[in-house]
Amino acid sequence: MARSQWISDLHWVRPGQQSRSQKTQAALLDAAQTLFCERGVDSTSVADVAERAGCSVGAVYHHFRDKITMLYALVDRMTMETRAMTKEAVNPERWEGARIVDLLLAYLQLSLELGREHASFKRAMLEASRNNPDILQHLTELSRELDKGLEMLILARKSEIGHPDPATATAFVIDKLGAMLWERLEKSPRPTMLASRSDQVFIQEAVRSCCAYLQIKLPG
Repeated sequence: MARSQWISDLHWVRPGQQSRSQKTQAALLDAAQTLFCERGVDSTSVADVAERAGCSVGAVYHHFRDKITMLYALVDRMTMETRAMTKEAVNPERWEGARIVDLLLAYLQLSLELGREHASFKRAMLEASRNNPDILQHLTELSRELDKGLEMLILARKSEIGHPDPATATAFVIDKLGAMLWERLEKSPRPTMLASRSDQVFIQEAVRSCCAYLQIKLPG
């Protein structure tokens, strides 16, 4: 399935021009992220990060007080990058002329792309959240920002919806898609009936289901 035209130019962006100090810090964070994903936070040492980044241990401590400080810096970096993309993704101007079916299709495609691209890092963050519930709460709130943006875009087109309560129906659809995406991305030990089907089939059937519930006429 071709990527939706409405999100064809969306991609993860990191700052381009950086000072030498910023580049070193970014390299250390990249190394920490890779190791946290490979080994877990608890099994990664500061020396491991320094070796992977090609820096001295002293260089690590110049930028970060300890391993936990690096973890929070990674959360902060992910937050900035996610919010920048979300802001662009839910900009109403991007969606001029789009119907709700277009929104649902693009949302599913983007969610699957991002979920797989950052799957290992997400698992590392969830592991770290066992000792710090604040991280889990932050990640949950961050993921909901895209959902709130989708809700805003759908309700701006509520004239398309035949359901008698568009607001409640929209919230139900977004929660439903979130649960379905979680099961598909996390590969639950109890596989869903569509687990073996392609993403194309999954997306098509999810969109049809949501449109039927919202009482939206599919194009064509």
